[in-house]
Amino acid sequence: MMDYDNESNGGLGYSALGIALLAGAAAGAVTALLFAPQAGERTREQIRHQANRAWDRVVASRERMNERVEELLDTIAIYSEELVQKGKDLSDRERQRLNDGIALARTELDRLRRKLSRLD
Repeated sequence: MMDYDNESNGGLGYSALGIALLAGAAAGAVTALLFAPQAGERTREQIRHQANRAWDRVVASRERMNERVEELLDTIAIYSEELVQKGKDLSDRERQRLNDGIALARTELDRLRRKLSRLD
């Protein structure tokens, strides 16, 4: 089965799949019109009409993909901001823990100095 999701691993990618489907549909429509028993002008008009409809679908598909990419970028930005904030919060907590440990060590060092000074 083809991997349409990952172009870097040899997959087609959704855009290539969409283009292939539209090209196939257009080729089928043109073939059907060419073999249909009707006047040449009418056939050409139908081909133009089908081509315009196919192009409109391509444009609409591209617009939907662009909107989805924008949504994903917005989501990534939100999560990035949240992660940065969590990192800052964690950093602040760890800094406070370190400062508390240093203060405790200083207090203990002062206590030991006083104890040693009494032994002299």
